[in-house]
Amino acid sequence: MKRFIINDTTLRDGEQTAGIIFSRDEKILIAGLLDKIGVDEIEAGVPAMGGAEQEAIKKINSLGLKAKIISWNRANKNDIYESLSIGLKYMHVSIPISNIHIKYKLRKDIDYVKKSIIEICKILRKEGVIFSVGGEDSSRTDIKTLFELINIAEGEGAYKYRYSDTVGTLNPLTMHKNIETIRTKFKHILLEIHTHNDFGMATANSIAALTAGAHSISGSISGIGERAGNCPLEEVMAYFKFIEKMRTKFNLIKAKELAGIIANITKRPLPLSKPIFGNNIFYHEAGIHTDGVIKNPINYEAFPPEEVGLERKLLIGKHSGTSVIKHKLKNMDISITDTEARYILNIVRSKSTKLRRNLTDIELKNIYLSSIKSIKHSMPHL
Repeated sequence: MKRFIINDTTLRDGEQTAGIIFSRDEKILIAGLLDKIGVDEIEAGVPAMGGAEQEAIKKINSLGLKAKIISWNRANKNDIYESLSIGLKYMHVSIPISNIHIKYKLRKDIDYVKKSIIEICKILRKEGVIFSVGGEDSSRTDIKTLFELINIAEGEGAYKYRYSDTVGTLNPLTMHKNIETIRTKFKHILLEIHTHNDFGMATANSIAALTAGAHSISGSISGIGERAGNCPLEEVMAYFKFIEKMRTKFNLIKAKELAGIIANITKRPLPLSKPIFGNNIFYHEAGIHTDGVIKNPINYEAFPPEEVGLERKLLIGKHSGTSVIKHKLKNMDISITDTEARYILNIVRSKSTKLRRNLTDIELKNIYLSSIKSIKHSMPHL
């Protein structure tokens, strides 16, 4: 599989999460870190908002980052001229294209949409802008209309078309079929996938689209975005790196660090069990699992924790087995028999249940020390 373009929209769609606001300096900080992570394109914001938003985007554009700095615009002249006023040469233009959005949002007709795209594209071409066109709600657009609009975008000089699953209604099978169909029809314009997570399928749908031939993915760090969020870029990139064995410049450790920074800025901690970045995803307690991990971590880990800046922990508690008891005590230079391990395990399970938490290694050692006499007394043959 050929490498695809990574378009990050953390600073645009990500910031549109209800209740999230990035300051000018925070946007500049995040952009710099995104560049170090290895994204190809940074959708830096919406210049039409004016004020501090424009200042931040202008500053980001002046940093000389490797990533292309792109503004997001509606298909109207004012948005385009605001982007031009701060010196941007890369722009994304979005317009609603489904019957639902045209009727209930724009309150126009399809001819209005077509004329708007053509008019804006001509201005962008005249100004020497490299631009992409996005069809908002593409996934709920009839195929004939979709083809007409992609054809216009391609003919008017757009280098990329963004296929948006705006309210996350597709499933991976349908997504794969749709992208294959589009790729069969259009050979020159690049195809980008932009998914939302309303039904928990943003990652799966993005992977399906890329597997079907999409050239680019639009998503955010940690999947922040409107409603249930956007596609988490780290999940898609981890899948292709560890499952498909694809070489990528996307730095998962730096992405994890940025996810933590964003969590602190927004005061929205990452869930402990969040895929790829959750602090507890390499914690093992269940007896069968800890036994497997002790023998070889690949039994229950799809990739090494070091790859994302995390660490493995073997916990002891209600669900533990004897192997982890012996393993932990051995690390303390204490060797015990299987029979002794079972005796200690019963105490561990009882105490863990009573305290409603895992036990520490020190507590385990204390249980062992306090149990020696009891073990010898109840098992004199030892």
